[in-house]
Amino acid sequence: MNVAEVLQQVEALEPGMQKAYLDAVSATVGAATVAEVERLLAAEDENGLVELLSLGALSLLIEAVRSAFISGARFEMVAIVLPRADRTLIGLKEFDVNKAEASSWLVQQVTQTRNTASDNVRDAIRSVMSSRRVIGGVQPAPQIVRTNRQAALDLIGRVSAQTGQRIGGVIGLPGNFAQYVANARAQLLSGDPAKLKQYLNRARRDRRFDGIVSRAISAGRAVATKDVDRIVGRYSERLLKTHTEMLARTLAHESLNAGRDRAWEQLVEQGIARERVEKEWRDRNDEVVRNSHRGMRGQRAALGQPFQTSSGALLRFPGDTSLGAGYDEIANCRCICIYHLKA
Repeated sequence: MNVAEVLQQVEALEPGMQKAYLDAVSATVGAATVAEVERLLAAEDENGLVELLSLGALSLLIEAVRSAFISGARFEMVAIVLPRADRTLIGLKEFDVNKAEASSWLVQQVTQTRNTASDNVRDAIRSVMSSRRVIGGVQPAPQIVRTNRQAALDLIGRVSAQTGQRIGGVIGLPGNFAQYVANARAQLLSGDPAKLKQYLNRARRDRRFDGIVSRAISAGRAVATKDVDRIVGRYSERLLKTHTEMLARTLAHESLNAGRDRAWEQLVEQGIARERVEKEWRDRNDEVVRNSHRGMRGQRAALGQPFQTSSGALLRFPGDTSLGAGYDEIANCRCICIYHLKA
């Protein structure tokens, strides 16, 4: 088995995870009424908004995570070639997902995924609640106040004339992305040429709207509110696409690699001596590889022991978060382990 084969397995899992997450977001904002969101905003009821706009159990995404874990384990089991003596030692080479350790990993991953989604919803709500007043940059500097209804639409999105579904809100975005949306709106409404130019530096903006912004800069005025809603809504859609792709890639990568690692642990439990199993860190050997991971190329560790990055982060396998590795070490990672069975 090589890097390309493992990554092909990961990539096959990503579309299903993306769809599962986007379906949860769509169902949540589709079920919420503008009037109820507006009422909760008027009452400054953050907890009420979190309860209303929670993404729920994320059942389909969780099932995809479980499938990725099992697929990784079974994929590894099939790929492992055991010496004749070991075949008689362990008997049937089959992965058991019901063993305590496998079940424990799945429970922890489900809890972490749901908690992260809940935290993101709260952060997105806070970004909208705290940005309802936008201070203009021109003199005299006006204070533009977003009504509770406008803020409600900023939060859950506006109905698309094409699809009839709500799009362009911030529910489903992580907190930092939701703040990007709030900041973009403030820039466009500011009327300050310097701030309007800052918007034009945003990588995920829809450049088809740049002419509107450029004309506002030349005129020294704010972008019209109706245009701002369209521009920012599209920006938010693009950020959601970026986040969903990264989330799916990261979850698929960790889950499949965790399954592969657990497969080897089960072989040890069946009688393979632990000291015979060694794992090696591999990367794609291109310009996209993180510096901290490039430095780990070829690093070896015993089964059950972690790899260590140059920053001190510990990972049992690429994508692993169980030992405290942060998102900066796992997001969009494409590294894998290659396992070696010594004679």
